Amino acid sequence: MSDKVIKIGIAGMGAIGSAVARALIEGIEGYALTHASDLSPPPLESLLPPPSHSSTTMPPQFNYVKFNDLAKACDLIIEALPPTAVPALTDEVFSHGKDLILISSCALLMFPEILTHPRRKNSRIIVPSGALIGLDGVSSLAQMGIKSARIASTKPPRGLAGAPHITAQNINLESITQKTMLFSGNALEAAKAFPANVNVAATLSLAGIGPENTQVEVWADPEAVGNSHKIEVIGEFSRMTARVENTPDPANPKSSMLAAQSIISILKKMSAPLVVL
Repeated sequence: MSDKVIKIGIAGMGAIGSAVARALIEGIEGYALTHASDLSPPPLESLLPPPSHSSTTMPPQFNYVKFNDLAKACDLIIEALPPTAVPALTDEVFSHGKDLILISSCALLMFPEILTHPRRKNSRIIVPSGALIGLDGVSSLAQMGIKSARIASTKPPRGLAGAPHITAQNINLESITQKTMLFSGNALEAAKAFPANVNVAATLSLAGIGPENTQVEVWADPEAVGNSHKIEVIGEFSRMTARVENTPDPANPKSSMLAAQSIISILKKMSAPLVVL
């Protein structure tokens, strides 16, 4: 491991970005949060670690800047934006030849030009597992060939509010009294229908057999206390079934608290002397 401290920039300081910022402020070996970008930055006090009787908490020290300055100043960029804002960020990141940890994997399906960007050759895109489990097995299975991949995501109705599909179909989420399937289609269609809700499906498709061949169901359940995802991947020699139930982030019910932790896990693995994948 190099002794160099990697300068981190976070694009988007909502629930996910703020959680990653707190972890960096508390300390992750080898990294320093130096810049962030957000149209409505949270108060610095909200990013302070829990008070300690044994130490004096100092205010966080980093600068809020625009995407261009973020990409220019930092060694590694962490994306935690609405998917529609991702292309503007990637333009700057690629122009400066920096690597990007991208949690909004739906953006890669909605804007495929990101992956064919002429300046991307010097940049690497790293997609965390987010709220999913079993992606290591999916990636392994993909080496031998996958016949089918399916994911069913279930959320409380309020976690789906504002999604394009909900608006276009004029679905009254408050009227749902039992578990109801609201969408069925492939991952590409799901990304456009629920861009803030199905990053898990997009990530599964990227790890497996692609967005057009990955089947997605979105369910609303008023009895659900969290977000759950069940995946089934069938290969030539193996079948994988996995289920995860996550607590929604109180600051953003569309996302799971596990999403931010998956980014933090990647940072720790990138600087660790021993990595288990």
